[in-house]
Amino acid sequence: MIIRLQILAVLTLLFISNVTAIAQSRIRRQRPLPVLTDSTRGPYTLVVTAGGGLSYYSTHLGVPAALEQTHVSRFGVPSSLRVMWYPDHRLRMGLETGWTTMYSYKGQVAGDNAHVYVSAIPILLVFSMPLAWLRGTDKSLVRRLAITAGTGLYVNHSRLDYDGTVFSNTNSLGWMAAASYTYPIGRKFRVAGELKWFDAVATENAAFTAELQLVWRAFSW
Repeated sequence: MIIRLQILAVLTLLFISNVTAIAQSRIRRQRPLPVLTDSTRGPYTLVVTAGGGLSYYSTHLGVPAALEQTHVSRFGVPSSLRVMWYPDHRLRMGLETGWTTMYSYKGQVAGDNAHVYVSAIPILLVFSMPLAWLRGTDKSLVRRLAITAGTGLYVNHSRLDYDGTVFSNTNSLGWMAAASYTYPIGRKFRVAGELKWFDAVATENAAFTAELQLVWRAFSW
């Protein structure tokens, strides 16, 4: 008799437990699901970069055969200005301009001095991407490395000093590719070193530049 009562008590407890579990399950299903909001958007930043350095004209340079005692210079001192939009993902975009020295040469023609100087102003739409996710830390090496490429217009300037001065301008489509390393020096400022290749395709002018740049995070929202 005692054993039957114990079995009955156990069955009763199991029944009550099952009923309670079913009731709790129905209550959970009836509760409205929480509304999830995406609040993980990172900051947008407007970044201004200015710099200068040394350039080397790296393609064929045609010097007139009539020029005597020729002295050719493939080196120059370029400068650049870039305004970029940094969104909360990898791809950045902006505009770049500046002044890029191509080459110069001088000599004599029939005993008179002659000097030719060629430079270019790039007006480029550029895209940049860091080699690591933007949420990385500034202590990460790949976080500081970036590649940049762009395309647009080159305004080529030529100056000839020979029995007076003659100026001429030629427009050319072209492109640019660069790799940079950026180091933080404050909350809003960075210094960067950038290796860059300019190529004005139509005029066949190309230059390799190495620049030291100041990077300013001007505005964030």
